[in-house]
Amino acid sequence: MAEALDDIIHEYIDFVNRQVQVYMDALAGFAGHYARVERQVHRVNRPVNSHIDNTGQKIVVWASYEDPTQPDVIHNRIIRASDYIAANSKDGSNAQQHSQAVLIFLFAYWDEEVRPRLATLKKVESQEIESDIMGDLRLLRNDILHNKGIISPKTTKGLKKLCEMFVVNQPIHISYENMHQIFVSIKQDCARMLFEWLGVKDAPTRPEDIIDIAIQKPKSNK
Repeated sequence: MAEALDDIIHEYIDFVNRQVQVYMDALAGFAGHYARVERQVHRVNRPVNSHIDNTGQKIVVWASYEDPTQPDVIHNRIIRASDYIAANSKDGSNAQQHSQAVLIFLFAYWDEEVRPRLATLKKVESQEIESDIMGDLRLLRNDILHNKGIISPKTTKGLKKLCEMFVVNQPIHISYENMHQIFVSIKQDCARMLFEWLGVKDAPTRPEDIIDIAIQKPKSNK
């Protein structure tokens, strides 16, 4: 039995929504780490003495309010508190790495799973299933994986939906607001494909005005 286009689109929207959820949960986790370690730095350590050694270096002696032998834990890494706080700050390196991973995952699922199924349904080649926002994600994916996360001139020229978000020869930096816009743009394009498939031309709402999508399937009469 052939699957319906709205079923395929519905599945991809569900997939996008799961990535939104994981992205939001990750940001909450990064914020929690930031707040906890920042409090701990102020609570645990305090400088008690400082002097200049014979090489001219400033030496600071710190005292801890807690027993340094407790708790009895095994460390999987050692990192300066300041670096840890910076990594977990808003739009810090952890948020950036997670954002980039989400974009790569969104494109991979579209390109390897959703796009071929849409092509089979429409009886065309996969390359004929076109999407401006997914084309932009493909360009960003290539720069993330093959250009050390730097926006290339080729990508700058090729971006259609996200051209104002990035600067040529600069690192790919994705703010929370930008991620939200990318999620919305994907859902808007899903709406466009649905409208085109259903032959809707004079809908009261245009695809570019849509923020989220809910597809209601008719109940089967059993």
